[in-house]
Amino acid sequence: MTIYCKKCGAPNEDDAIFCENCGARLEEEVPREARGKKGIGDILSEALDIISKNPTMIIPYLIPMTLSLIGTFVTWGKIAPIREISDFSRANWELFYKNALAAVGFSSFLAIIAWIIGIIAGAIAIYMTYTSVQGRRITLSEAWEAVKGKILILIIVAIITLILIFLGLFALCIGALIVMILLIFVNQGIVIDNLDIGTTFHNSYHIAKNNFFDILILVIIFFVLGIIVGVIPYLGVVLSTLIELYSTVVYTLLYLDRKS
Repeated sequence: MTIYCKKCGAPNEDDAIFCENCGARLEEEVPREARGKKGIGDILSEALDIISKNPTMIIPYLIPMTLSLIGTFVTWGKIAPIREISDFSRANWELFYKNALAAVGFSSFLAIIAWIIGIIAGAIAIYMTYTSVQGRRITLSEAWEAVKGKILILIIVAIITLILIFLGLFALCIGALIVMILLIFVNQGIVIDNLDIGTTFHNSYHIAKNNFFDILILVIIFFVLGIIVGVIPYLGVVLSTLIELYSTVVYTLLYLDRKS
């Protein structure tokens, strides 16, 4: 079905919210309820299309990936020489322990930095997906300007989410999965709708609860893909990064489609 903009008369796809020609809002013309919900297959396909049209959104994801690789190589470089030690004297063990401790400390520092940058990369991908759905193309710098004021709240929300998932793991293994699903849209609520901490958790819970099985299917898909690419040496790290970006775009599209 083609939607024609009442302002300029340009044709648009039936799932468009804003006119691709003039930017006028189309949602009042054809309410979301009248269009129906998008299927999982449609969302997966649309996500690929958005990434192909906005390839620069992968760039922020490459930074934490690089930091993680550096940490891995440093740790391995410090610990691997133990294999060559033939004299397991106390001095050699102390040297190995000292090197290993330094490597782990350095890797942990890089992991924290990579985690924070990963949160920023996800926020940028969410915002670029949102603007793409609106029919707008923006640069990385424009996306950064839009999300930089929300970094602190995103980090706080990420810490709270990790704690809740950890508590869910203690309660029951499947409890962690349920918590993860119910809180899967907290970042979208902050980046797209400017929600505060309490409201974004409440918002994510209700949207995810109403679309639980669709989200579960997506979680399983990305989990299986992660296992498959995880066994590929070196290239698997890059592919895992692409899957992380892809999943962020997919969940953002699902959020935009199901939040109203």
